[in-house]
Amino acid sequence: MRLLGAFQIATVVVSVIMLVSCSGADSMLPRSGGRAYEVVVTSASRECAVLMDSILSQDTPALPQSEPMFDVSRVDSVHFGQTARLARAIVMVTADSTRFTATRIRYEKNVWAKPQMVVYVNTPDVSVLRRDIPKIARSVISLLVRAELNMEIVRLAHSYNKEAAATVKSMFGADMRIPADMKASKRGHNFVWFSNNTAGGMRNICVYSYTGGNLMPERALTVRDSVMKINIPGERQGMYMQTAEGSVKWSMTQGGKSRYVMVGRGLWEMHGDAMGGPFVSHLMTDTSGGRVLVAEAFVYAPETRKRNLIRQLEAALFTLKLDNENKK
Repeated sequence: MRLLGAFQIATVVVSVIMLVSCSGADSMLPRSGGRAYEVVVTSASRECAVLMDSILSQDTPALPQSEPMFDVSRVDSVHFGQTARLARAIVMVTADSTRFTATRIRYEKNVWAKPQMVVYVNTPDVSVLRRDIPKIARSVISLLVRAELNMEIVRLAHSYNKEAAATVKSMFGADMRIPADMKASKRGHNFVWFSNNTAGGMRNICVYSYTGGNLMPERALTVRDSVMKINIPGERQGMYMQTAEGSVKWSMTQGGKSRYVMVGRGLWEMHGDAMGGPFVSHLMTDTSGGRVLVAEAFVYAPETRKRNLIRQLEAALFTLKLDNENKK
């Protein structure tokens, strides 16, 4: 169990954390239910539950259409029974001025089921929670997103495309877990593209590199458009993938014990065609190789919700590790 202050702004720092413990008690827990990015919010106070729902239901960034960050189900504490306790993600909000003097967050894993993340939000009363919601929102969201990404990373460790992993290893000197259903591939110069190659819900991962020792957003976008234009053409001549202008937001996160990753989220479009969708890029420096290594996921799923598709692919990006990092 960890405690987080109400005013702590957490970043989404993803590490491969085994959510399934090997302890005897934990091994007796039933398997959690529900779909990825579903959250049960429970509280004795309807107002508190509504406030928490409001932050979890905000639009997911960098998608072409409005989709909530989480699919929220509200259950009052009286009806929070055995079925609700099996949910994979639970936020429990308690307002009690006799027990709490400030809004605080804590979390536990695998309380009633596994894998499971339970976030406790404790506050003196509704008015204090309403005041603190903007300050705790990022922390709560980060915990839940991190838990989902780690669940997917654990799943990938047991089921991935070994041939694709071998390709990444031979071309880039790096380990990466590519989803097992992504069997189609295409190679280029310092570039490889994997896809499940389906008409609806097409999921894709590209890995490529370019010379350099710094992570600079402007250059990253220039290289991206150049690489995609060469390697991902459209159906007819003159069509090619490009970045939708002004769509990319950048951030930094930790991708290993001593390595930081620059993350870009935005929209791609096919020049000369109506195709498009979301993408996420992870960029890291390989100092010994004098290069920047890029792993990118993008989705083409017209008339389909894209949040879970792109987030599940991003979990695969977090598995990318350079050989020299593995030896440390």
